[in-house]
Amino acid sequence: MPSFTETGHPSNMLSGQIPIPDPRTCQDLLHTAPSLAPLPEYLTSLALRVALEEVGCPTEAHILQLQLIRMGGKDTTETLIRESQKLNGKEGVGNTNTILRDLGESPGELRRVQRAVTLPEACTSEHGQVLYETAALIVEFAEKLPSSELITEFKTSAINVTQKCTVESWEHLEEVRKRLMKSPEIENLTMPLEDQIYFLVHIVTILKRIILNLIKNSFQAYFA
Repeated sequence: MPSFTETGHPSNMLSGQIPIPDPRTCQDLLHTAPSLAPLPEYLTSLALRVALEEVGCPTEAHILQLQLIRMGGKDTTETLIRESQKLNGKEGVGNTNTILRDLGESPGELRRVQRAVTLPEACTSEHGQVLYETAALIVEFAEKLPSSELITEFKTSAINVTQKCTVESWEHLEEVRKRLMKSPEIENLTMPLEDQIYFLVHIVTILKRIILNLIKNSFQAYFA
């Protein structure tokens, strides 16, 4: 669980709502990234590196970046980080202030204004929104994969999560995902740089939401 000091100077606060995590918390956050396979692990780790820096964990972000350079090369890694930060720095869904405002809203208000469709009630909770956004991204990724019966089942399972946002629907998606990861259908998958940046930016948003919500809830529990 994140740890906090009894008092915090405004300069040590993220948008005045929650504290910047301390070193021990940052070390714990380094291992918080969920598996978003079959999205490439390299992109998920890149997203965690960007998210860690943006929530106030530069040391852990640097450690992860060194690992990523070994995985994907210096030029590619730095280009993807730079482009994703440029896009996430704009006012929008990936902006830290925007995410913090979302976390402060009541479930019924949660981002409904900015969505073209009204979400099921289960998808408006903090946990439900993470399920929704993750599954929606997986749907988009599935559309990039070669057509097959298993890919169609995978996409359908992800769509089901966006409609229900339940643990059961997510567990079914996980079951299909595990079968897909063992299949030869996603071997040697390549992705254009433009697509990598697109998915990276959206994964950063999901991870920042998870991390900021974890810090916020732990901070509130600490001072309750």
